[in-house]
Amino acid sequence: MKIRCTRNTGFYGMGSPIEIKKDDEKWFYLSQNQTKQVEVEAAECTIQAKFFFLKSVPFKVIDQGHIIDLEITMNPTLIFVYVILFVGMFLIPVLHLNVIEILLLLIIYFIFVFSMLSKAYVIKEKN
Repeated sequence: MKIRCTRNTGFYGMGSPIEIKKDDEKWFYLSQNQTKQVEVEAAECTIQAKFFFLKSVPFKVIDQGHIIDLEITMNPTLIFVYVILFVGMFLIPVLHLNVIEILLLLIIYFIFVFSMLSKAYVIKEKN
């Protein structure tokens, strides 16, 4: 089976390639907006994107008799949280938050980020 992988993660980590793993083994690297087509001998395999602590949920690929076109993107939820944090930095003086409230918000934010580390990338099949 032939698999075509395209990385489209926007400006997040665009200076560094992400590692693509097949069945938990290092397979190849993808830079920003890069596409690679590879051939796999097995009828099915599991693909995962990884960059340091950021990972995707493993994506199971099954041979369908044609080229399987996959796209790797950033998780929209994670991007939304980054935007909220950025806007929140400007709201701190407006809301007159004290140090304890700011620390509490940061703790909540880091708990969310750590829960999203294994879902930072999304692998989906293109139509």
